[in-house]
Amino acid sequence: MNIQSLYDGGRFPHAVLLSGGDSDDVKRVLELHQCAPADTVYVKELMPDEAYKIAPLREVIASGNLRPQFGETRVFVFNDFDMMGESYHGEQCQNALLKFIEEPHEFNRFVITAGSTAKILPTILSRVVVIREKENGDNNAVDKPTDSEIIASAIISALAKKNEYALATEFARIKDRQALAAVLQALIQKLSVIMRTAKNPARVISVTDIIQKYIRRLEVNPNIQITITSCAADIYTTFIES
Repeated sequence: MNIQSLYDGGRFPHAVLLSGGDSDDVKRVLELHQCAPADTVYVKELMPDEAYKIAPLREVIASGNLRPQFGETRVFVFNDFDMMGESYHGEQCQNALLKFIEEPHEFNRFVITAGSTAKILPTILSRVVVIREKENGDNNAVDKPTDSEIIASAIISALAKKNEYALATEFARIKDRQALAAVLQALIQKLSVIMRTAKNPARVISVTDIIQKYIRRLEVNPNIQITITSCAADIYTTFIES
């Protein structure tokens, strides 16, 4: 599946991440969005020394409240997005963009390019459709997250919103021991990234400890459904009380 087939299928997203993509890929996305050149914002070029910094990035975000000048759509292009992760302000910049990308005005679209997704926050990845180049020549294959990664991201979102019902709903999607192990491992990985910028790292550590406890229990607990229910309750209670 490629950029064109997504568009033809009526599933073209408001935000795409081209992992390993080049200028031709960006150009094609702009064409599909029918974005006028004057309404295309190349964000990196607006940064001092073309290095992502939080203050000028906030100015870019504020500009997104204005309607496009010449057409119906404005596209923000974030080239070398993964370079944010190499700077002191990198994760701060990515966190500032979360709501901007997740809840855009109807006229805003986003194109992100990156050498890889390794330095991009999971919370950003959950808000975009990742299209990556492959060595086998399929240059625009959609890099879909696994079910366990999707559930893990939804669990973290439910915790952030303190929504116990949403968290329980996500855990209810887990049907067996193998699936639970995969979700718990995905949670560990995502929490390790969140830890770097967490306002309350002790809370993240406490939740991580609970998850690790349940990973160890998986081999000895015979009733997986009770384990899933208990795990969900313990994670939520630990998060609220930490």
